[in-house]
Order: sequence, then structure tokens, then C-alpha cells
Amino acid sequence: MTERTDLNDVPLLSKAEAIAEVRRWLEVEGVDPEGIFSASGEGTIRYKDLVDHLERETPDGKLLLFAISRGRLIKRERQQGLRELLEILPPPPSDRSASS
Repeated sequence: MTERTDLNDVPLLSKAEAIAEVRRWLEVEGVDPEGIFSASGEGTIRYKDLVDHLERETPDGKLLLFAISRGRLIKRERQQGLRELLEILPPPPSDRSASS
């Protein structure tokens, strides 16, 4: 399996790519824009506010950009690991050998 990438080596998406990802969550996946994305102490960030944070490059927006970038990297690593696993698994038995 592939070795996990160090957090310092996470290739960051562009701001436009991260905004497109958030819009996909809202429009394609139907995430509730009023839903809470993150809450800490007195601060609450709703999904509808994410694009604004990314556009203005707020500290929360920078953290979000990193999180989306890291999420994509992890997804890619998992898919690669699954492909590698499938390459070493023997093929399933054919129907002919099961009926003999």
C-alpha cells in the first residue's frame, strides 16, 4: 500500500477549486446551507459562510482550504490502496468450476 503523505506535503488546492468543492457540497450533495459546519466556543460557521471565508482568505478559510486539500489527498490514497489490493487478489472462481 502507498505510504501516507506527511501533513507538510499536502498539495493545497487553489482557492477556486476549494470554492467549487464547497458549492458541490451545497448544490449537488444537498447539504443544508444553514447546517453547522464547525462550532467552537462562541464561534459557529455554517455551510453558507464557507465560500465567503475562502474568498476572503480568513484564518477559518485557510484552515478549510487545508482540510479540503487533505481530504482529497486521503481519498486519492485510499483509492490507490484499493486498486493495489484488487491487483493482488485472485480472480473469483468461474461459474464452470462451481457447477462441476
